[in-house]
Amino acid sequence: MTMERNAAGNDDRAEGVVQRKRVDTRKSQQGRDIMLGLKKENDHYIFEAAVRTDQLFLNLYHKNRRVRQIAFDPAERIGDVWHLELPIERAEDGRVQSQATKCDAVELEAPADRKRAGAKHHAAVVPPLDELSYCYEADGHIFTDPNGTVFEGRKSFGNLRDGVRILKTPIGEATAIPESSETWREDRALELPYEDSIIYRLHVRGFTEHSSSGLDHDTRGSFQGIIEKIPYLEALGVTTLELMPPYEFNEVMLPDYGHDHPYEVELRPTGRINYWGFTQDALQLAPKSSFTSDHKNPRNEFRKLVQTLHAHGMELVVDLYFTNETLPDYIVNVMRYWRIHYHVDGIHLIGAAPYGVIARDPWLSRFKIWADSWQGQIEEAPAHGSASATRPGRYLADYNDGFQNDMRRILKGDESMLPTLMQRVRENPSNRASIQYMANVSGMSLMDVLRYDRKHNEANHEENRDGTDQNYSWNCGEEGPTRKKSIKLLRKRMWRNAWLLLMLSQGTPLINAGDEFGQTHLGNNNPYCQDNALNWLDWRLLQQNQELYEFARFAIHFRKQHPVFHQGTPLRQMDYRSVGIPDISFHGENAWRPETENFRRQLGVLYAGAYAEDETFLVLYNLHWEKHTFLLAHPAQGMKWAMVIDTAREETNGIASREVPLPEDRYTVEPRSIVVLKAVKDPAFKPKTVHSRRKKRSSTGAAVSQAGIQAAGDEKTEADSRAAREKQSIHITHYAEGE
Repeated sequence: MTMERNAAGNDDRAEGVVQRKRVDTRKSQQGRDIMLGLKKENDHYIFEAAVRTDQLFLNLYHKNRRVRQIAFDPAERIGDVWHLELPIERAEDGRVQSQATKCDAVELEAPADRKRAGAKHHAAVVPPLDELSYCYEADGHIFTDPNGTVFEGRKSFGNLRDGVRILKTPIGEATAIPESSETWREDRALELPYEDSIIYRLHVRGFTEHSSSGLDHDTRGSFQGIIEKIPYLEALGVTTLELMPPYEFNEVMLPDYGHDHPYEVELRPTGRINYWGFTQDALQLAPKSSFTSDHKNPRNEFRKLVQTLHAHGMELVVDLYFTNETLPDYIVNVMRYWRIHYHVDGIHLIGAAPYGVIARDPWLSRFKIWADSWQGQIEEAPAHGSASATRPGRYLADYNDGFQNDMRRILKGDESMLPTLMQRVRENPSNRASIQYMANVSGMSLMDVLRYDRKHNEANHEENRDGTDQNYSWNCGEEGPTRKKSIKLLRKRMWRNAWLLLMLSQGTPLINAGDEFGQTHLGNNNPYCQDNALNWLDWRLLQQNQELYEFARFAIHFRKQHPVFHQGTPLRQMDYRSVGIPDISFHGENAWRPETENFRRQLGVLYAGAYAEDETFLVLYNLHWEKHTFLLAHPAQGMKWAMVIDTAREETNGIASREVPLPEDRYTVEPRSIVVLKAVKDPAFKPKTVHSRRKKRSSTGAAVSQAGIQAAGDEKTEADSRAAREKQSIHITHYAEGE
């Protein structure tokens, strides 16, 4: 995956041409808790920027024409942080002016396409300050404010002309308070427990851009488009949305030369698109304008999305990408900004980040933060009420690529994987959560895992060298789509297996958008540059693969209904509540005897419902290409096992229509299948009581009893009488019980 791509950096006077030389605006930031950029305080506009240069200029624009250039005063500089204040004055009509724009006439520069030698354009009056936009200039190079919160100039996604222009910040919009409902101040993060969450990761544009989404043209590919699909997400069972970068980034790619290129090179766009948005030149404080339905109010539309999701009991987590060159204080401030100003429920950190600093930041406490791994970055969660408890550890989560890779190998039946399966199904750390998935953005889609043995990234024009070669996939006998019925049926069975491997494991499951109805990338495991139907969700598949969707939906709701599969504390494999069996136990083809030799591919997992106020379940995994019979552990007295899921039952889509007790304590599992058994009441069971046992006594028993009475009346010693009574009592008890 290509994560770093070059952003446009040019003056509008050189239309369509990008100057390669960069001005680094982040390396010199000081360790301050406040954000740089533009602020409005009382009667001043305050511009602050971090630039390593000897002189910095503020360029003011009106309709893409520069109307004034103002120099920052070096005396107001602290280190490499520049500071400029412009006093605000009100004109008679109420519009904002300042000394910077208050004059009779100024020289205007013509656009590049109209500029001729010696030609000048003039205007009589400069518009008010709040009607202008700005950017910076240093060492002869013009650049965007990296701390801007709103920009103009990119209304359409992937426009090559817009992509090479310098983005400017409209002063009036940047300092205006975004519109919001009266309930915005009362809106709060939901703080849903990880164990009760179902995460759904999507790309804002790709989720609804396809014409099959059923949305209006203006709504497709926008934040509003996600709002329109909330009923679908609710029906699926989703509780949390993860958005790939929703902030402003340059999707137009440039030739990939190093930053230390010795020559001043003019570069033109390659024509390729950075669809995902993982780029170090992103403007991470501004929601992306091209992801809005009206292309005018990105901040308002994003706020509306957050508030609507919260109203439906759903969370929102956004992706943020950083590199090793990004300063830690900038990363922390960006995270604070999204939490405070947009009420997001969490951040997924991608790339490099100061994990230890973030974990201890009080502004980010009780805030969901995902990273590749928190292991070694945090300690065990302190006791409740401890003075050092700056963060409940369970708000942090590992983004678990290891689960994906291991479970794919288990799914296709690799050797020596049973110990790994035993670990993965119960993985649930005490000091953090574990986010688990079978497929994600980077890598093959879930359907492609069962269709392709190797990657097919030819469309990326990198000679199929990009993307990982380790997909742990299996095509089930034929590469790509097929007409063979046997292969189609096998792929369906394996697909159902994949969903159960995910949904019946502890931790927090994540679904990549479209996997629930068989979305395919045609074997492309790195479609970062594909802004087309290869990446857009084809909603027609929802009808074509209705069976797949119904099973995925069933598996999600089955998990949510049974807390035994998503417990909030780690499973111990111990009977720590003295209920007779451990909270979780492992079995082989013989009950209570797990077999983990390298050639074994069969495993039984028993979940004791008493530990989660739930029912008891036994899950039988047969990842072998041959059938196997399991001798089942006995459920509690008066209970029998009933099959509720069998992925080999094609006629019922793997789902039992009703819970019928098994006739015997054994079950034959078909090749490459997973079976879920549930402990239900045995209708034939009749509890034995003292009263019933007395009724079973025969005349022989009565005669024995009468003989005992007569013997007790004989003239014998007291010792002999007592011995006789004890003997008769034992005989009667054994007889009554049929022994």
